[in-house]
Amino acid sequence: MRFLPPLSNQQYHGRLWACGALALVALHAIGSGLVQVLLPDSGLISLAGLSLAHDGGLQLIALAAQAGATQLIWGLTLAFIVLRHRNLTALFLLLAALEKLLIILGGLLKPTNAAMALPGSDAALVLLVLCVLAIFGTRAKSA
Repeated sequence: MRFLPPLSNQQYHGRLWACGALALVALHAIGSGLVQVLLPDSGLISLAGLSLAHDGGLQLIALAAQAGATQLIWGLTLAFIVLRHRNLTALFLLLAALEKLLIILGGLLKPTNAAMALPGSDAALVLLVLCVLAIFGTRAKSA
């Protein structure tokens, strides 16, 4: 019994740079997920500059680690698409763009009163634009 479906990269007829954009999103998700899972404070104190010296501070760290685990799996899934199933690139670029859009909207609708921007908010904007542009790059090359 095969665990993985057959390789389907040969079915992809778009531009290779569009897959590169998805690979960047994958690297960002994997990196962010690893930070949240592996750092003792899940990056909340050391990177986000939050004060967790209150009731519930440890729960916030645990929640961030759980979110990091999900983000890590999402990034690995995107890397799997880039490496083995490029014919799904357009769909996953759309999903990644929606994710980045929701991250940006969440920051706008629920602003913090911190002096610095939330970690990853600038990257979310750049990756959103890159994903939208790359969706057009997944269209078949004209002969």
